[in-house]
Amino acid sequence: MNTKRRIRKIIILAMLLFAIFAIIRVTTGNKQKITEVNISYTELLQAIDTETINTIEFQEGSTRVTAIDSENPNTHFIAKIPNTVVLTEYVQEKILGGSEISFTVKDTEKSSASVISDILSVILMLWPLLMLFMLFNSMKRIRKNMGQNGPMGGGESFAGIFGGGGEKHFEKATKSDVTFKDIKGLDEEIKEVAEIVDFMKNPQKYRALGAKIPKGVLLDGEPGTGKTLLAKAIAGEAGIYFIATSGSSFVEKYVGVGASRVRNLFEEARKHAPCIIFIDEIDAVGAKRDDGGGYSEHNQTLEQLLAEMDGFTERSGIVVIAATNRLSSLDPALIRPGRFDRKITVHLPDRKGREEILKLHGANKPFDETVRFEKVAYNTAGFSGASLENLLNEAALVAARKSKKVISEEDINEAMMKIQVGLRKSGRIISEKERRLTAVHEAGHAIVSLFLKTQANVKEVCIIPRGSAGGYTLHDTVEDKNYVSKTELTERLTCLLAGKAAESIVLGDVSTGPSNDLKVATETAREMIIYYGMDEDIGPISFAGASANELNIFGSSTMSEVGNKITQMIKKAESTAEGIINNHRTLLDRLVEKLLEQETVSGEEIETMFEAYMCKNQITL
Repeated sequence: MNTKRRIRKIIILAMLLFAIFAIIRVTTGNKQKITEVNISYTELLQAIDTETINTIEFQEGSTRVTAIDSENPNTHFIAKIPNTVVLTEYVQEKILGGSEISFTVKDTEKSSASVISDILSVILMLWPLLMLFMLFNSMKRIRKNMGQNGPMGGGESFAGIFGGGGEKHFEKATKSDVTFKDIKGLDEEIKEVAEIVDFMKNPQKYRALGAKIPKGVLLDGEPGTGKTLLAKAIAGEAGIYFIATSGSSFVEKYVGVGASRVRNLFEEARKHAPCIIFIDEIDAVGAKRDDGGGYSEHNQTLEQLLAEMDGFTERSGIVVIAATNRLSSLDPALIRPGRFDRKITVHLPDRKGREEILKLHGANKPFDETVRFEKVAYNTAGFSGASLENLLNEAALVAARKSKKVISEEDINEAMMKIQVGLRKSGRIISEKERRLTAVHEAGHAIVSLFLKTQANVKEVCIIPRGSAGGYTLHDTVEDKNYVSKTELTERLTCLLAGKAAESIVLGDVSTGPSNDLKVATETAREMIIYYGMDEDIGPISFAGASANELNIFGSSTMSEVGNKITQMIKKAESTAEGIINNHRTLLDRLVEKLLEQETVSGEEIETMFEAYMCKNQITL
């Protein structure tokens, strides 16, 4: 909310409170109506003699007195007196004679209460005029917005009057100071957008060949991969204006307000052309239209966006860049050529890219000689650029808490554990029974994974609680993968069910500990069948992105069979895990005892135990 609008609201609120106070003050001041009766001087003296009055008020410098009836205090008798001194002496004689009459002398100046009462009365009389004036100005603004933006226009002013905020719903057009040099790990993506920069700088070179600049560029990628940074860098390299907004800025409950905001955005862009319009999380406004007709707020907003993108040409110098991580949810009319002509997938960085990103974000941080960015990059497969920046920041916070002057490898490892597993809870008191349960569960994961060829090496096993987990088994993440085989996914299911299998075999019971393992396993099995078509009986069919109506074409029997196949797949994985644990129970028990003894067992220690066991029992994989 901007400052002017905040001040205006405070003033209106203060005026309303003041008006309420004035009304209360005036009404309460007039609750007891005073009746004034004019009497003669003779009648005044008779009233004094008979003591029908008990108070006389003299007005200094005046020949009028006010006498108050003893039985009816709301009746005031007003009398003119020929001589104030004579009347004063007469009343004093009555008082000396035992009369209970009292008299006071008032100043000619009004009391402060009387002055305030008069001021409030004036304000109260003028208040209707002030309210009419404010209403007239409001109606004038509404008419102005209706003339500019349609009957429900005023994506700014209309929403401001009715509580939607009068501020702009996009950032002020600015020149970006970000360039391609500030981006690491996105070399291929930068090459894709470099020609847009060149077109902005040298449009004639492309127009001479009949080439057109893309109206829109859609950046698709996981959160934190650098989509916003890439858009800013395009504007920065081209030296043009950058206008940023988000899809949620156009979402409103009033029909027509979102469409008006879209018009305002493109009107602003035309004023600052050539420029970049960046719409983050465009799926909030660009999702597929519903079937309820063209009168919903979402439909009208999206259709206005489509119309605006059709309304400018490549010569207008406006390029719309949008970012999303849900490309499949966008309306086909929005992402067709002619609107978003180019779609660029922004990938997670590979090992080399991660190393460059770490060096970029670590340039302003002090590290000791133990830190090797290539090693950190090797162990952070799957991390986005934002995750890597957060990792180094967490490592700096860890070092600061220890009052260290430089960041060590130990600090980075602790920060990585905090991000991946959660905060260490070493101060919790845990019963011996729960410690043993956790040790059996985690040892089951570790031992079973040792006998699965596709699973990564165990990095560490710990029974100290972290985050919401009672313990954890951490595997190395040293391989960047674009694809995963059916064998690897099947063995991943076996590894996930190993903790539950170990509990069942060793303790003769199962706990709530495997709940998250079961959730992940069920989702993995579901994806294998309905996304990747990895079941032989159901066949190579993908149900990805299918709506409820679209699923009906496969029939209820197919859907029921999918559910049965998921159940069978998980049961088979559990059976495989149980077989491995039963065959190598000695190795499992040894790891359980070691965990109970030292709580944390490193990957090197587990590997040594495994090799000794295999050699002793002459087992080969």
